[in-house]
Amino acid sequence: MNFSKIFTLLLALATLTSCTISEEVVVNEKGEFDYFQKIDIPQIGAMMNSSNIDDKIEMNQISNNEYSYYEFVQLLQEKGGEKFRKQTEKFDLYKDDLSAIDFFKFRLDLRDKFAIEMINKSKSAEEFNSNSKIIEETFAGINIKEEKRITDELSQKKKRKRKSKQLVDEPLFSDNPMAMMTSSTYAFDGKSFSKTIDAEKFSKDFDKQNFDNDEEKAIFLGMLKQIKFKYKYTFSKKIKSLNITDAMFTLDGKTFIKEYTLEEICNLP
Repeated sequence: MNFSKIFTLLLALATLTSCTISEEVVVNEKGEFDYFQKIDIPQIGAMMNSSNIDDKIEMNQISNNEYSYYEFVQLLQEKGGEKFRKQTEKFDLYKDDLSAIDFFKFRLDLRDKFAIEMINKSKSAEEFNSNSKIIEETFAGINIKEEKRITDELSQKKKRKRKSKQLVDEPLFSDNPMAMMTSSTYAFDGKSFSKTIDAEKFSKDFDKQNFDNDEEKAIFLGMLKQIKFKYKYTFSKKIKSLNITDAMFTLDGKTFIKEYTLEEICNLP
């Protein structure tokens, strides 16, 4: 199996192709809060089919594991080949920083279809909100270090009087690559549940994309329109009322499901 090709495509396709981003929240009778965000990319799933038994065993092993952020990067380094390793090797500089968010897990489903799942299990909505702040602060701190590292490297190159056309590093990621999750805050008092989305945080990564020309921008915006967001919330008791229109309910009344486009989410009141 050409893992190098698959994982090189992963980052490019994960947010830019027609895919479904699902968010599932399960709140049990104790108020414990299990959060799952899943990105389904069927285009890659179709490429992953293999009749080789060794490939199937390896895909199954990967699919059964949960990885911390840093472990997930290591997995991509291992399976993505030399080119991908070079693109991500600087994550090794921030291994200790990233350990602060080890509670946040990744799962890569390579079996029936290609999907990336992000998991944040908390004892309460308040703990989830606190974890989101830890994630934001962790990446903000790494970005400060990245900016300093890049500035120092550029300064050293100038001191050595190297000729121009030097490649200048870019930061490893945006202010917060997990913004689609951490831009939401939740509240639950045992009876009432609410969710608030910071639209500016949510859409920041989409807005910060750089384009060489208007054609690239038009293609990117066209791709964004194809992304579907599916939200599913499950509670231990039957839902008595809901201030969201056109939501679908399960037969037991404990779960509701609602789909949005990116534009609809950013325009929510």
